[in-house]
Amino acid sequence: MCDNGLTMAEAARESGDEKLARLFAEFEGHVISPGGAAHLLGLSRKTIYTLCKRGELRAFRSDENADKYTPRWVYIPIVDIRDYAVKVGRPIADIEKWLGSSG
Repeated sequence: MCDNGLTMAEAARESGDEKLARLFAEFEGHVISPGGAAHLLGLSRKTIYTLCKRGELRAFRSDENADKYTPRWVYIPIVDIRDYAVKVGRPIADIEKWLGSSG
């Protein structure tokens, strides 16, 4: 049986990127990549990055000076995606499920 329900990654680790672990803890794993945000909002990734630069969305990034063994990452809180979608009159159906609330 296949379960296509929404799932969120858990920050379970013994070592690794402390900054990423703190981010996942702060937002209870409710973060998404710029590509995922673009898909949810029906925009391009370039537009997502522009919205981040303007302060419309918060973007959390890995350290620029991370070593070659540490992957680079960018995540946006899903709550920011929800709030922006409502602000521009394009609410996203069922997004509250992603936030673990009933809306």
